[in-house]
Formats: sequence, C-alpha cells, structure tokens
Amino acid sequence: MIALAKAGAAQLLRRLRLDRRGAAAVELALAAPLLTLAMAAVYDLSQGFSARLDLVQAAQRSAELATSLGQVRANYDFLQSEAVSAASSAGAANPVAAVDAWLECNGVRQAQMNAVCPTGQQFARYISVEVTDTYFPLFTGAGLLNAGGVPISGAATVRIQ
Repeated sequence: MIALAKAGAAQLLRRLRLDRRGAAAVELALAAPLLTLAMAAVYDLSQGFSARLDLVQAAQRSAELATSLGQVRANYDFLQSEAVSAASSAGAANPVAAVDAWLECNGVRQAQMNAVCPTGQQFARYISVEVTDTYFPLFTGAGLLNAGGVPISGAATVRIQ
C-alpha cells in the first residue's frame, strides 16, 4: 500500500512538472510589479520634463517681450514679474525669476548695461531671463528621490541691440 502511494505521488509530481498551464499567469504576477514601477517612473520623468519646458517657455516669453519694446531701457526688472506670471499660468507652484541685462564691447562683458563702447568696437546688448521652481514627483521611489522636490529651471537669452 505504501509503495502504491509512493508511485502515485511520483507520477503526480512528474505530471505537475511537465504541465505548463498557468505558467504565463505566474510570469505576469512576477513581472507586473516591475512593469508598474517602470511605468510610474516614466510618467514622473515626463511630468518633470513637461514642467521644465513650461519654465523655458515662460522665460522665452519674457525675453521676447524685451525685444518688442523698440528701444533700449535703463531697467528690465519688469520682465521678472512677467516671467513669474507666465510660469504661474503654466502651472508652476512657486516660480522665481531672475533677469540679467548686460553690454558686451568686442565680446567682453561690461559692468554697465547703458554704457557706451569705445569707438570702433563691436557692441551688443543682451537680456537673460531665468525661471526656477521645484518639481514634486508623485512617486519618490521608496525614498530614493528627495521628498522636498527637485529644482528645475528654464532660461532664455536674447540680443536686443
């Protein structure tokens, strides 16, 4: 009786070992968490790039405004509020903008924007706008990413004269 039970158990084990039904379900159960994690990471990464592109567009919009004025101004600080407004309307939570204006004489940056280059030197005036914000990922990857957010920025520079 015991020998018969051993033979039946061996035959059952052999049949189970050769049976491939359900293997795909087991493989999917093992792979699904990894696929889900990969898709979440790709989604988060694409959202971060999208937020960065919004900041670049806000900076470009503000720098473009500097070219539409038609004349060189003494102060371009008003572009800062324009950049913050553009970034906020694009969905940035707490954007901060910085505006830099400078003059170059023969490719050398000068201290004063409204100075005059010596006679015979090539001159160029530039405006640069940089907008920064913090992107908060939806998934922090079990603590691998900083829960305080990831700094992102967008910048644009334009020659105005």
